[in-house]
Amino acid sequence: MLLEARGPADRSMRAAPGGDAGRRPPGSPSRPAAFLLGLLAAWLCGGAPAMAQGVSVRARVDRNSVAEGGQVSLIVEVFGTSLGEIAPPDVSGITDFDIVGGPMSSNRFQWINGRTSVTCSYTYVLRPRRIGSQRIPPLGLLIGGRTYRTEPIDVEVLPGGAGGAPGPGPPSPGGGAGAGPGGAARPGRPQQEPEGAFMVRVIGDVDARTAYVGQQVTLRVLLDTQTEILNLAMKDTPTFPGFWAEEIKVPENLEMRRAQRGAETYSEYTLMKRALFPTGSGTMTVPAMTYQIQVRRRSQDPIESFFFTPTETITRRTEPIAVHVQPLPATSRPDGFAGAVGNFTLAVTADRRESQVNDAIGVKVRVAGEGNLNAVNALPLPDLSDFKQYAPKVASSTSVVGDRLRSEKVWDYVLIPLAPGAQTIPAVRFSFFDPRAGTYRSIASPPIAIQVARGADGTSGPAGVLVSQRDVRQLRRDIHFIKQAPDGLRDRSVPLYRTPWFAALVFLPLATDLGVFVYARTRDSQRANARQRRERRARSLARRRLKEARRRMAPSTARAFYAEVAQALTEYVAAKFDTAAAGLTHDRIEELLISRGASEEDRRTFHRCLEACDYARFAPTSSGPEEMRRTLLAAEDTLVRLERSLGA
Repeated sequence: MLLEARGPADRSMRAAPGGDAGRRPPGSPSRPAAFLLGLLAAWLCGGAPAMAQGVSVRARVDRNSVAEGGQVSLIVEVFGTSLGEIAPPDVSGITDFDIVGGPMSSNRFQWINGRTSVTCSYTYVLRPRRIGSQRIPPLGLLIGGRTYRTEPIDVEVLPGGAGGAPGPGPPSPGGGAGAGPGGAARPGRPQQEPEGAFMVRVIGDVDARTAYVGQQVTLRVLLDTQTEILNLAMKDTPTFPGFWAEEIKVPENLEMRRAQRGAETYSEYTLMKRALFPTGSGTMTVPAMTYQIQVRRRSQDPIESFFFTPTETITRRTEPIAVHVQPLPATSRPDGFAGAVGNFTLAVTADRRESQVNDAIGVKVRVAGEGNLNAVNALPLPDLSDFKQYAPKVASSTSVVGDRLRSEKVWDYVLIPLAPGAQTIPAVRFSFFDPRAGTYRSIASPPIAIQVARGADGTSGPAGVLVSQRDVRQLRRDIHFIKQAPDGLRDRSVPLYRTPWFAALVFLPLATDLGVFVYARTRDSQRANARQRRERRARSLARRRLKEARRRMAPSTARAFYAEVAQALTEYVAAKFDTAAAGLTHDRIEELLISRGASEEDRRTFHRCLEACDYARFAPTSSGPEEMRRTLLAAEDTLVRLERSLGA
């Protein structure tokens, strides 16, 4: 007979409207029956008033290594023939991981040949914060009024793209280490796969695998799915080394279309578009892009499907795309080519055809067409000897038509006529490379005739616009002649070996060696006495912790009070034996106290005080001031007795 109930407590994952959260797999028990079975298993596991018997705890992960940005499932399991009241594990000490899901509780009751065993588990979803070896510290569980701790777990976090090695499989509730007295082992339930794990893919594609330098290559990222997508996000901001990238907007509400991939039909969405322009020749690579996608997970548990929407976050990555970029032809390259690649038009206009001397004329040069004009700088006008020319004002804009980037660049020149008469603005030429034809093209504007009249004051030439001439005059006397010394020159410098700096440099190596010697001896002495210093400071550190606990001795801060008392006791033992406080369990503390000859009464008093603190921290009931005062006095008395026992 096997009863099992699962109840996910993770509220961070939302269910999409219109989901099939209430769908029941074929062959599963009816909802009322499954609900009653779940209540029975939960009562046997966590609600029964009986004391815990034959209890053991264990923590494990679903994989021992994981890629950067991936997720690890942490499972904390409790085994026993009967379990009393169980508090969820204390996960506040997990600092190397972010908890992104959980806890999801699972209760299993097994009855074989008249012998019972109960298994309760809590599952958390963790995401590592950095690469390298990361540790999950021991976790405490309060079961039947007694604290149990798991062993620490190390997880190797690999750089992005590396795969994780799966860890040990699900436990066998009927046998194995820590199992209840059933004797017969039963294979664990297979791990549930996401419903869309193998029906979702992200594809990157370009419209051309061969292009010229500066020619547009359009990148599209497509999502093909055969399941419901609840949420989607890109892991990192994409970068395109070797390309000038321009964004092509896609609708905020993604449009769905049907796509046939071989024999399979998918719902296809366009996630991203980019116009890429190669900046150099050779083989350029469009890097892979990673997406995290939340899909609906198929659940075999009727309780979970009835109350929640099971979800799973999967990772999909595009393949890198190689683009062969050809250099622009060196032969037949026209003079004045500025690097424009595409197909463009040229227009030159003047704001007036008649003007006067010293009266400004605006000339606008406009280049527009399909391609990227960011590499094109100022477009120079031909030589205009009868005009004074000022630097142009440049304006540029881009737009997208049919996934092709169209650019426009406008240069506004200001010309001032210097002489009257019929003047001409010569033709302006612009050269670009047409990638479709594979040749250079040059276009020119027609000349513009300008009729210039005399100025209003009768000026008729350059003299009227030049600044009035002035006589050259001396501004200041800042140059002096070199004076000759009548009695000759003599060297007044001091030789280096006669300077104080030379003596200092001579004795510097000796002083450096002496300083290094003294530093090394001092460091060795400090390392040798580090353990003794830590042991001598153990009592003062514990008193400081108890003083902080006394400051928090109030019902509103009861949990922090007991945490400080427990930490004072644990850190005292850790300092006395020069070990880390994080890995100390009750059994390890017992071994250390016995090794130093602590009496049995002192050891028993220490464990009672530590268990009282753990019970008060994890138990749902609150503690009164009198009980906290007794706990503090007991902790102080325990430390005094241990100090005498260990010092002797």
